[in-house]
Amino acid sequence: MADAGTATPERAPRGSSYANQWDRFVAWSEASGTRSLPASPEDVAAYLEDRSGSGARPSTLRVAAFAIARNHRDAGFDVPVHQGVARAVLDELTQEEAPGPARALPLDLDCYLAIRKTAHQPRWGRGGRMERTPSARRRGAVDVAMIALMRDARLRVSEAAELTWGDIQRVRGGSGRVHVVGADEADHREVSANTMKLLSPIRRGAEDHDPVFGMRPNQIGRRIDAAARQAGLGAGYSGDSPRLGMIRDMETIGVHLLGGFVAESSR
Repeated sequence: MADAGTATPERAPRGSSYANQWDRFVAWSEASGTRSLPASPEDVAAYLEDRSGSGARPSTLRVAAFAIARNHRDAGFDVPVHQGVARAVLDELTQEEAPGPARALPLDLDCYLAIRKTAHQPRWGRGGRMERTPSARRRGAVDVAMIALMRDARLRVSEAAELTWGDIQRVRGGSGRVHVVGADEADHREVSANTMKLLSPIRRGAEDHDPVFGMRPNQIGRRIDAAARQAGLGAGYSGDSPRLGMIRDMETIGVHLLGGFVAESSR
């Protein structure tokens, strides 16, 4: 339970992943008779273990930890997530998703929402200079649109690198369709209306034959890795992460991929 008179952090927009994760921690603290602000590292560790035991995925735990950290930082308190047992428990629980160093972590919906929240914030560049706000906004717009499109169309990083604007078609209702050319066959993947809206401002007069992102696969992977780190998700995300995250999200709601087709589970 939060003490009366303590500073109140600026809340994330209602319905955002951060706000939802923070509300869950506050509710847990009230039910367990502990403080949510400021929270102790021991209580944060217990909360993360409780969420993990209830089936929360490592990526969700990262977002929950980031929400706790941000609310403490905004209120002027020390961040318990970075201290003692809480840090150790978070590291242990979130390693479950990456059994091998070469395996990319799935960038699921929670991760995507976390990245959308922070992608437009200025970053420190390689030369030690802070990115200017207009440049950060342009880069963030590309990063969010790229990840959204790669998730929607389940694009491999090589496919995203080769994609041209002519491969993306708008259909009725504002949604879209991506023409993907593979090694053996060509297929079409559906794209949400929201993702089409994200793509529109980054085109800026490009022709149909122009590449959508103009990046090599390794550059796309580095951009996704940097966006995930900025969102507090940690290392382990790469060019394969958006596709793996969407596949996981689909399987969670009972939708499975059968070759090039999508089938809904009868469960």
